[in-house]
Amino acid sequence: MESLNQRAPSKLSGRQVSGRCLCGAVELEIDFPAFWAWHDHTAASRRAHGAAYATYIGCWRKHARVAKGRRSIASFEDANTESTRSFCSRCGTPLLYERKCWPHIVNIPRALFTGRIGREPRYHAAIEELPDWAYTGNRLAPLKGYPGIVWERPKSRRRPRDVDDLDVLDRRVASARARIVR
Repeated sequence: MESLNQRAPSKLSGRQVSGRCLCGAVELEIDFPAFWAWHDHTAASRRAHGAAYATYIGCWRKHARVAKGRRSIASFEDANTESTRSFCSRCGTPLLYERKCWPHIVNIPRALFTGRIGREPRYHAAIEELPDWAYTGNRLAPLKGYPGIVWERPKSRRRPRDVDDLDVLDRRVASARARIVR
């Protein structure tokens, strides 16, 4: 993170976009466009963000800078994943995710930016770790009596049929045919 703090402003595109933490103590700035964007489904990111998954943008370290609040940034180093996660020490907002294996890239939560960053998150990391309770795009319907709330309707409550049930169904169909033929 020290190298991110010491970088002089870069003018790659001549356009910068900024993001900030919840309380506004820390502001980050990146050169437009970001390098890439993705959804991270790892358990570590899920716990760090308190959400089903985290969406990040990746930037070249030399194209990202802390515009305000360097002193409000705290860090956690995870020896297992060889990564460092930085967050606002005032409000707890995740700010930066850095990995030893990618020394020239800094990852920033997409949610910090209100405007466009030049990349859509089209990639998924660790999709096999997606929890079974996460929303995956099923149809939603308005919840009656609760404006602004939508829900997933439950699946059919009928119990699944097994082979024995199909035999009973075949017998019912055969007896119904027999009645019709008579």
